[in-house]
Amino acid sequence: MLLKFLIISAVILYVLYAFSGKIMQFLAKILLRKVQKQAQKQYETQNDIRPEGEIRVETPPSKNIHSNQEGKKYDFDNIGEYVQFEEVKSVNSN
Repeated sequence: MLLKFLIISAVILYVLYAFSGKIMQFLAKILLRKVQKQAQKQYETQNDIRPEGEIRVETPPSKNIHSNQEGKKYDFDNIGEYVQFEEVKSVNSN
């Protein structure tokens, strides 16, 4: 009875040992896919990917009236909006 238990235990341990590499590869692939999806989602939200040609204007939180060092108050909401842009030049290689 004890010999039968030892033989069965040895066979089970050997099978687990033989397939442990494949099991670990499978688990690593699952983990890698999950991490890639999270990184892609974070990249998309961080860079706010938009279709080509679409314009995005980022505005800081507005305070209606700003004061300078002399104590004069300026109302920047009535003087217009400054848009900082970056021109992208395409280079055609022939």
